[in-house]
Amino acid sequence: MQDAVLAPRALSPGSHLVQFYEDDAFIVDEVAEFLDGALRSADAAILIATPEHRAAIGRRLHGFGGAPSAQPWYPGELITLDARDTLAQFMVGGRPDEALFQAVVGAVVARATQRGTRAVRAFGEMVALLYADGQPEAAIQLEAFWNRLAQRHTFALLCAYPMTLFASSEQAESFRHVCALHTGVQPAESFAFPAGSADVGTTVATLQQQAAALQSEVTRRLEAERTLRRREKELSDFLDNAAEGLHRVGADGIILWANQAELDMLGYAAEDYIGRHIAEFYVDQQLITSILHKLATGQTLRDQPATLRCRDGGRKHVQITSNAYFENGRLVYTRCFTRDVTDRSLREHTERERNNLLMRAPVAAALLTGPDLVFRLANSLYCEMVGRTDLVGKAHRLVLPELAGTALPQMLERVFETGQPVVVDELSVRPHLAAADATAERFFKFNVEPLRAPDGAAYGVMVLAVDVTALVHGRRVLEASNAERSRLLDELQAASQAKDEFLAMLGHELRNPLSPIVTALELMKMRGDLQSAKEQAIIQRQVDHLIRLVDDLLDVSRITRGKVELRTESVEIAQVLAKSVEMASMLFEQRRHRLSIDVPPTGMLWRGDPTRLAQVVSNLLTNAVRYTDPGGHVRLRAWRDGEDIAISVADNGKGLAPAMLPRVFELFFQGHQGMDRAEGGLGIGLALVKNLVELHGGTVEARSDGPGCGSEFIVRLPTQRPDTGSDAAPASDATPNDHDGQRRILVVDDNADAGELLGMLLRANGHSVLLAHDPLEALRVAQAFQPQVALLDIGLPVMDGYELAAQLRGVLKTPCGFIALTGYGQDADRRRSEASGFDGHLVKPVDIDLLLATLNRIPATPP
Repeated sequence: MQDAVLAPRALSPGSHLVQFYEDDAFIVDEVAEFLDGALRSADAAILIATPEHRAAIGRRLHGFGGAPSAQPWYPGELITLDARDTLAQFMVGGRPDEALFQAVVGAVVARATQRGTRAVRAFGEMVALLYADGQPEAAIQLEAFWNRLAQRHTFALLCAYPMTLFASSEQAESFRHVCALHTGVQPAESFAFPAGSADVGTTVATLQQQAAALQSEVTRRLEAERTLRRREKELSDFLDNAAEGLHRVGADGIILWANQAELDMLGYAAEDYIGRHIAEFYVDQQLITSILHKLATGQTLRDQPATLRCRDGGRKHVQITSNAYFENGRLVYTRCFTRDVTDRSLREHTERERNNLLMRAPVAAALLTGPDLVFRLANSLYCEMVGRTDLVGKAHRLVLPELAGTALPQMLERVFETGQPVVVDELSVRPHLAAADATAERFFKFNVEPLRAPDGAAYGVMVLAVDVTALVHGRRVLEASNAERSRLLDELQAASQAKDEFLAMLGHELRNPLSPIVTALELMKMRGDLQSAKEQAIIQRQVDHLIRLVDDLLDVSRITRGKVELRTESVEIAQVLAKSVEMASMLFEQRRHRLSIDVPPTGMLWRGDPTRLAQVVSNLLTNAVRYTDPGGHVRLRAWRDGEDIAISVADNGKGLAPAMLPRVFELFFQGHQGMDRAEGGLGIGLALVKNLVELHGGTVEARSDGPGCGSEFIVRLPTQRPDTGSDAAPASDATPNDHDGQRRILVVDDNADAGELLGMLLRANGHSVLLAHDPLEALRVAQAFQPQVALLDIGLPVMDGYELAAQLRGVLKTPCGFIALTGYGQDADRRRSEASGFDGHLVKPVDIDLLLATLNRIPATPP
């Protein structure tokens, strides 16, 4: 039978009281009062509690003594232990060990009693900690250990439990066990004992526990109802707003509910979808019939492919996962997840189409995936290329080991690793393949592209190989042909250079004999020999003709290099155009064209090269004839356009596309022509027209409204052509006899006749002349003669005129001018003589007026 209920501070030795409490402040006060009774009596007090409770109880005990002091005020001994640390010393596998308990706690109690000579009061919080940790059985077991310890040592023990640990009906049995293990039970502070009450502590505490448990149960049930409502709301929200399409279908096939994802996927409003039969939305009616039958028999469908109709008339490819709900064996409804796989379906369809295309491709094609580059596809041409048919499903390096170390596997691995495509124009793999016919070498152009996953990562490669063997062989033939062509071009260039050199030498050799003839003729004129005047005129005409022939002969090389010399004169435009029409008349007759001419017969006088202008207009007329169908109409007009003369050639022929107009005057440019090249031409006629017109200071333009609308070419020429200096000799600084004094002139020419006659001509003009027929003689006589001017033939024996001039500058003590006298009259010859310090460059036969004018430009030095 339990002791009467006593306040903790009134416990007798051997008592084991339990105190239930609701507030920490209450238990701190009770424990402090309980321990204070032992400390005041010079006995021992043991405090085993949490750090918070030990600190609070210590402050209360200190306050009982009055003012604070460094030494305890009480005469007894206070022993404090941490409840959690002490508990850990005798817990084994989550259970208290009694032997360890006796060794740890029993030793503390034994020391405190001092072999039974001192009373001890102990407070232990370890059982409450075990109960709070969810170990009520361990707490009850520890209470029993305390009771057995009290049989060995005499001490009063107070235990305490928060009432909140027993706030549910499930804790009632444990609560009773706890109460039964104590000699006294003290209810929580909310109950006040009536005066004279006894044996009611356990009853009151039990009632308090039941009330707390009931209140907790009511609270728990209310919370459970709130949680249930919240979870129902969350579930409804989850289903309504799930990313996957969801719907429920009744046993009769009518749609009972659908979430927003399902409606959005198909584009329907709820009222257009819910309440209608599910079969209305399936493209394949046999499929939905089969699905409903399977669900009605209790089967579960997983990833069933289907095609659904959308509101806008489109279709969605989906996968269905569905099962049925039954009550008492009767189908109530089916629930279904609808996953949109349209993109994946299209992707798979695209991949199938790609694979089919690659299998039928006219080029070798293969797909390889994974880091080992396993063949997933290889068409017949690829298999034929490598000489193997068992490629699919095997890694590239394993199925074709003979290619290890060659360009192909390295190229595939590089594309897979870097994700960058690679193109190799020519690669031959057959010499490395044991299964292929290596004797028949074949070349392929490889195009390797990475295969990418949706996230952009490369998961394989696609290989396309085009057989370019014929192109390689053709290129080699072309390279050989180009090499042969280059060789021939070199030979032609050498021949052309030899031709130019021959023409230059021929002109030089022809001019050498002409030079004394012209000089002799000049001397005859100067002497006034009238008896031979007729013969002189004949000789002059023939010499002029021969000089012109030599000039034309040398112009061949100039023409090939685009250098054309204009020979200008004043002429009526009508005369030039008449010549142009005459030159093109035969073509007009052949093509049966009608030519209209609108040109004033007079009043348009123009200065220029009539032959070249006739060539310009003739080219335009010929062009019009060629690009106008037989029986067409060509019109030639000329008129004054301000200060210019305009000439137009128009036709009703094929016309020009707008893109061709800016390029029509380019060299070698031609429009589209048929295989028969009926129009002919090399594309230089209009370029020559443009160059000749621009040489005359004019312009030319092309006009056309487009193909089939004919074309018009308009030439505009200034009335006064800018002076090009080609139709007259350079102006002299003085007349032939208007020289500024006698000069000492050294004439060096290996042609004795030419030199002698030139000397006579110069002496006749008042100059002092010394002749030399070779460079050594010239150097010998020059030191004594000290010439003011040296006329040097360039083509001298031993050393040429350039070297001789350099030698003479070294031996002459006075300034001397140098004039080149040569049969070479090319621009390069003139530039060379100028660079060598010559003051003039005269071409044989020498024009005496030009010679005297050149002499007068050289300053005279004192004798």
